[in-house]
Amino acid sequence: MRYSKLLSLVPLISSLASAQAFEHRLVSKRLHKRGIDVDGHYNISIYHINDVHAHLDQFRSSGADCTDLTRGCYGGYARVKEVIDKERPTKEDSLFLNAGDEFQGTLFYSFYGGEKIAETLNQLGFDAMTVGNHEFDGGDDKLAEFLGNLTFPAISANIHTNNTALASKLVPYKIFPKHKLAIVAVTTETTPGMSRPGPGTRFEDPLTAIQRTVNEIKGKEKIDRIIALTHIGYDKDIELAKKTKGISLIIGGHSHTPLGDFPGAVGKYPTIEENLDGDEVFIVTAYRWGEYLGYIDIAYDNDGKIVGYSGAPIHLTNQTTQDPDLQRQITEWRKPFEALSREVLGETKVPLQQTNCQQEECTLGDLMADAMVDYRRKLNPAVDFAIINAGGIRAEIDVGPITRGEVLTAFPFGNSIVELSFSGEVLWKIFEGAVSHVSVFNGRPVTSFIQVSAEINLEYNPANEVGQRLITLQIGGKPVDWKKKYDVVTLDFLAGGGDNIWERRSYPITLDSQDEVLIQYLEKKSPVEPKLSGRIVQTDKTSPENPEQRPPTIPTPTPTSTPGKCRVKKMKRKVPNKGRA
Repeated sequence: MRYSKLLSLVPLISSLASAQAFEHRLVSKRLHKRGIDVDGHYNISIYHINDVHAHLDQFRSSGADCTDLTRGCYGGYARVKEVIDKERPTKEDSLFLNAGDEFQGTLFYSFYGGEKIAETLNQLGFDAMTVGNHEFDGGDDKLAEFLGNLTFPAISANIHTNNTALASKLVPYKIFPKHKLAIVAVTTETTPGMSRPGPGTRFEDPLTAIQRTVNEIKGKEKIDRIIALTHIGYDKDIELAKKTKGISLIIGGHSHTPLGDFPGAVGKYPTIEENLDGDEVFIVTAYRWGEYLGYIDIAYDNDGKIVGYSGAPIHLTNQTTQDPDLQRQITEWRKPFEALSREVLGETKVPLQQTNCQQEECTLGDLMADAMVDYRRKLNPAVDFAIINAGGIRAEIDVGPITRGEVLTAFPFGNSIVELSFSGEVLWKIFEGAVSHVSVFNGRPVTSFIQVSAEINLEYNPANEVGQRLITLQIGGKPVDWKKKYDVVTLDFLAGGGDNIWERRSYPITLDSQDEVLIQYLEKKSPVEPKLSGRIVQTDKTSPENPEQRPPTIPTPTPTSTPGKCRVKKMKRKVPNKGRA
């Protein structure tokens, strides 16, 4: 397809998305004018999606089920299929790629595991997929079973495992001879701290794995057009682009980063960086949950370098038609859990926010942590506070009735409550690591922010050096006592070293699940109206007012790798008119 023809398709594509959701560019330092001599340039269209998290069906902006179309519904694989089936036949050459994290997030996964997800993906025409960290939530064997049910390859160059079933389902790269193009893929090396891979499964540094595999492809396969399909996060994608050679395009996932020309976007689509050879590398990702379908047309020169592009994420809204056959299947799959999902458990007078939980105190984090303290104090009145990982909060809950489905969607992991004991000095180090994003104990990245109960007040300065950011820490209205033992309510995932918030701790028993604890709290306290109370506050103070507030033995951690900052930003929407997203 000649590039002039490619550009002529822009009006057609625009009909699929709102004007805000699209941007068009033809920019490269390798071009000297707008429009190019296309002789010898190879054109291909790339569609991509990432971090759908079991949102097979349409959803509200909060991530919960959409039962009222007038409030605006987004995504759903029936919409994705409709767009793909209509648009791909108009392209002479195209690929459809999945950047991982299909598991975990709705009752479709909680009830069926990976079964219905695989059935759905096989109907979409994907050409390849990489593995997200949440694909390991059921362990290696369950992941191997899921991958075995797919009709397209799963790629990851940095997963090394002695689980023979899993190893047989993964390839380090995939060659597409028709396009004279290769896909290499990697998965975040922080997966062991965020999910449940087996003890014999390890994750190599993604940059090392990518460069080694690119060198192999160029030497063995004589391929110059190489795309990296990654599940490592936007910031790590930028690092990957800058510190490697031979990649022209990075299609990413993991950080749920909105890119494009619309309110709430945190970067350009594509983001363009220079690699070690000074060549441009194009980075794209498609936010989360399947609300956007990524789309980019690219033109390659004879050296496998991109010389032109056009496209932007396609916003899937009420105005996007659903494929009727796939939607019928998804609706049928709902029936076994539909009644349970719609059971009303309580009411909230304010939005229970999730989107900002990875950056600051949030109302849903406050509510969950307070519910855990209330639950545990029935048996241990001496409990001091609760702490949870923000990454375990997966969806918002809108004002009004709260259903069981909304609770399970917001807290889908089935984590159990446990109680641990920490000294005040250790707690200071824990909170220092949380606000510095690097563990004081081992120097590894802390992969989630935190949320805490009402008994905690802390101030931190993000401008300070890593290891010196925590300024004050109060527990129960008093400065933390270094020598005192504090009883802390938390989750079994964190107790086992999850998100590297602290090193693995043993615990005698697990108690009720997180979702059940919140349900009990709602039944007792409804209607709820949590208000932000300054539990976690940023400050411009550079050090504690009282030097003794910082424990004398705290070391400055040396990061063992660059901590990934999860760039999650709330999407600003206008309230839709009736029937309009």
